[in-house]
Amino acid sequence: MRPITIVLHLALGLFVSAQASAHDPFEITSDAHIDERGLNVHTSMSLDTAAGTCLSGADRGRRLAVVDFQRFRPAFEACARDYYAITSGGKVLDLRSVLLQLGVEGDLEMRLVYARPAHSPLSFDALGLKRLAPRAGVVLTVTGQRTFLGQKLLRPDDARLDLPITEDAEAIGTSAPATSDAPPPDPAPRPSSGRLGARVLAIVVTLLALFWVVRRFTTT
Repeated sequence: MRPITIVLHLALGLFVSAQASAHDPFEITSDAHIDERGLNVHTSMSLDTAAGTCLSGADRGRRLAVVDFQRFRPAFEACARDYYAITSGGKVLDLRSVLLQLGVEGDLEMRLVYARPAHSPLSFDALGLKRLAPRAGVVLTVTGQRTFLGQKLLRPDDARLDLPITEDAEAIGTSAPATSDAPPPDPAPRPSSGRLGARVLAIVVTLLALFWVVRRFTTT
């Protein structure tokens, strides 16, 4: 039983560590995904981290509760718009929509949609991260519709990620989706009604001839 006990304790330790890190007030996650509409960026952070990132003055050090979300919503929205500076081929991507909400654990969820990138490199600069302590970090993961583009742990002193992309916003070296303009093959030819009738008639005539021959030989 000792090996089993050791394994169980190790598993429990890893689970507790994972839970603790998942609730680290300075841990932020961002998922950026490119689809047919554009670049969708979803960033999640605790309300305490949001206060340190988005608020100013005395409010910056506040410990926020869920009830404070609506009060500071305008500041959070302005923060979401400016949290990342995103460019494609050196040009700033247009921001099309912003959606803010609280997650199931009371975290601030920021969902932004940008224009679809088409030029390389695709660059992310986490400007909002630079207001936090040096140990703060953003795990940024970027994917295309068919490929994984990249991932990086951004820090206040290293808050930029540059990714080479194709014109289809996929990883370099990815071929374009296969398309075919060739017409569909013709269906297998089917015998016409005239040919079918001629074949039936030939079979009937052959059977009658055989019947006549057999009858003649059996009656002689």
